[in-house]
Amino acid sequence: MRSPFYGMPKKRLIRTTGDVREFPRYSISEAAHYVRVPASTLHAWTRGQDYHIASGHRKTFKPLIHLADKKNGLLSFYNLVEAHILRFTTEERNLPMQSVRRALDFVQEAFPGPHPLLTHDFETSGKDLFVTTLGTTLNATAYGQSTMREILSQYLKLIPRDASGLPVRVFPIHSKRLAIDPYFSSGKPIVRDRGITASVLWGRSKSGENAAQIAVDYGLTESEVKEAIEEYEWKVAA
Repeated sequence: MRSPFYGMPKKRLIRTTGDVREFPRYSISEAAHYVRVPASTLHAWTRGQDYHIASGHRKTFKPLIHLADKKNGLLSFYNLVEAHILRFTTEERNLPMQSVRRALDFVQEAFPGPHPLLTHDFETSGKDLFVTTLGTTLNATAYGQSTMREILSQYLKLIPRDASGLPVRVFPIHSKRLAIDPYFSSGKPIVRDRGITASVLWGRSKSGENAAQIAVDYGLTESEVKEAIEEYEWKVAA
């Protein structure tokens, strides 16, 4: 006799113990919206990518981010922070991925573990190794190693850490109002220091309510509401 559940989709097991920051929770498309990169780019970072060389042969880049749940293609909060750092490095500074891959290999050797880019050691000294390694394959004058090191240092300061030096929150690049905190709203974007889910503000706006009324209901200023909605709407529309 067939099971009464035959043909029904299998449910994914939900973790309830351990570090919530390691829990798989973001799909590729959702995480891509939050990081502000094309889903195809994030897919390549997490799954690897085939490419052709001059001889006509194909090679594959190893994944730059190791998914929390590879089978279901889900990222953890830690993975999301790694993606933010990679986006800054590759998108903001326009660095060739091959050079970034080589630099990351050096960092992995120096700071072994599942998330070398997220450690306190990387923030304090690893970034220098990372930038120096990039400099061995790039034109230092064109890419400005000292400038790149300074900007990377400033960006890493936007990732608050716990006593162990691991990320507890991330502020999306160029974001004025939003933050992503794994301990609030299941890691969805919230209004900074308020804990108000940005999607709620966006949804009320789309239903026809004006920013002034929404601001009163949540104890925000009108500008805070407008900026949060604009930033979240960018993610939805991306």
